Amino acid sequence: MESKLLTLYSDVRATPVRWLWYPYIAIGKITLLQGDPGDGKSTMMMNLIAELSKGGATPDGKALGRPQRIIYQCSEDGASDTIKPRLEACGADCRNIAFINEEVYGGLTLDDEHLREAIIEFKPQLVVIDPLQSYIGNDSDLQIAVRARKLMRRIALWASTYDCAIVLIGHLSKTGHSKELYRGLGSIDVVASARSVLQVERDEEDEEIRIVKQIKNSLDSKGPDLLFEIRKDTGFRWMESKATEQVQQETGVTELPKNKHELAAILLKKVLADGPVESNKIKEMMSHYRIGDKTMNEVKKDMGIKPYRKMRVWYWALPEERE
Repeated sequence: MESKLLTLYSDVRATPVRWLWYPYIAIGKITLLQGDPGDGKSTMMMNLIAELSKGGATPDGKALGRPQRIIYQCSEDGASDTIKPRLEACGADCRNIAFINEEVYGGLTLDDEHLREAIIEFKPQLVVIDPLQSYIGNDSDLQIAVRARKLMRRIALWASTYDCAIVLIGHLSKTGHSKELYRGLGSIDVVASARSVLQVERDEEDEEIRIVKQIKNSLDSKGPDLLFEIRKDTGFRWMESKATEQVQQETGVTELPKNKHELAAILLKKVLADGPVESNKIKEMMSHYRIGDKTMNEVKKDMGIKPYRKMRVWYWALPEERE
């Protein structure tokens, strides 16, 4: 068959998906990083940018190899008094990180050609737009599906054509949707265009700890949750988190718990199955899985567990086991 319009899939050479950070950020694709204002999205991304710029390691410890080039376009902070000092504090090699100076190119939006020209010129492996809402322009209101779809198609084309990963950082909308995926940036078309969606949330037990959840992955299995903390005295730090396979192996469950409450219930049923256990030992076990007192006590109440004291020691037991 000869056609100027059509291409046969038999003529297409199959290629594997390439990852900047497996399985969270793919090269040639859009990744959406979303969360409530002040939850640490930009801080998390700056730390990743710093590692990329010097050829360091991903948050899960995998070597990145050679240093990478990054365009970090941020409208919310000053380049000289905030962004550069923060990048340097993260150990970044700022010779590999660039931006379009908005004091020179005012009114920068994703509807004009400046960003595309910058990508062609600098050849970055990663482009970060922070936040997306600041660069959508009047003609690309994300609440209007047709305009949002057109804008996302343009960005996706840049990512694939110029072989770079594009991360869009955005603040979550305050909709009444209970499903995480629909709390995105105004239009579901934004989420639909992203191949990976990462969501940053504060931990229920400790607000200085953040949880990074991958709530969408169209290219592979979802990655395990990641943890980082931002504290006044120690600053930013990635934390070790239990890999899903490890949780399954240690608890013996076949279906992974969806949240800490489900995990706490599984652990309590398992540890109390053979009879009462000292409350201190239960607390120690819960701490091993980063489950705090608040969640532990809520699950205890839901399961009808009432602690009792015997020989000056407090015990927990399942209702049917209580003497």
